[in-house]
Amino acid sequence: MIGNILRGVLKKRGLTYRKVSEDLGIDHASLHRSLKKGGNPEWNTIKKILNYLGYDFKLIKRREVKPEKSKPSRLR
Repeated sequence: MIGNILRGVLKKRGLTYRKVSEDLGIDHASLHRSLKKGGNPEWNTIKKILNYLGYDFKLIKRREVKPEKSKPSRLR
């Protein structure tokens, strides 16, 4: 999921994996593998890319939501 988001931002800004990997000192092939569909980027890689793009990561707790009560089924 985060890989999809990062790929989209890089593409929107016209940045190639090669340019980003050179600027960050990350192996090009490793960056490509971690951001491809089904890839699993390491947290340090995510932080480096977010910082490079000018983003901060912020974790926000959701407000508590009570689960909905299920309604009885009319099918019998």
